[in-house]
Amino acid sequence: MQAEDIDIKQAVHGKGSAWRTYARFATGTSTLTQLLRYELITGLCAACGGALGIALRKLCYPMILGSLGRGTVIGRNVTIRGGANIHIGRNVLIDEGCLIDARGTQSRIAIGNGVIVSRHSVIRSRNAVLEIGAGSDIGANCLLATDCHLQIGRQVLIAAYVYLVAGGLHRIDGDDPVIMNQGMEAGKGVTIGDGAWIGARSSVLDGANVGAGSVIGAHSLVSRPIPEAVVAYGSPATVRRSRRSRKSS
Repeated sequence: MQAEDIDIKQAVHGKGSAWRTYARFATGTSTLTQLLRYELITGLCAACGGALGIALRKLCYPMILGSLGRGTVIGRNVTIRGGANIHIGRNVLIDEGCLIDARGTQSRIAIGNGVIVSRHSVIRSRNAVLEIGAGSDIGANCLLATDCHLQIGRQVLIAAYVYLVAGGLHRIDGDDPVIMNQGMEAGKGVTIGDGAWIGARSSVLDGANVGAGSVIGAHSLVSRPIPEAVVAYGSPATVRRSRRSRKSS
């Protein structure tokens, strides 16, 4: 088992008191001071509505985040975990009910300037890097998660209910009948190129990069790389046409 896997499991199942277990899960550390700060700030600010709530979160959340840019708005009941490894740029909008979870000591989540994250979406990194480029728009109820590396380019449109996961698969070839005990194969990661559009309820699996400017139709399963500037859809997603204009002869 790799060291990073041990860190993740210990965050929930580690030895010690209940508060230390919770502190590892919520803040990424087992320090009482960090836990008390996290509890005080989120308890006072997270559920507060209206302009007062926005102002309180703007004032207090820099104390639990790695960085928070000017002009950013964080809605009610946004859950932050591992905040020291989360960096949010300027003029970002994170709507109500989202989860941003940087789990593990090697995690880093970077959300670029002008990004919109719509309500109830989950952005999760487990000992890996997850980056969202400037000006991108994440729809409602999306899951963006990685165990290796997930990079979303600039001005990417991701529609509602998209499942975008980069990470390894559980091994199934061992003698132990319990899949959870088989260990993991390393993932390849996912890159979504600048200006791409991922349609509603689509799934993008590990290693299935999407090229810059490409369109993935709704309800598609992207299981292999898609080149730049094409329209692709289906299950599995297949290139249907190019988006590049053809010069007349």
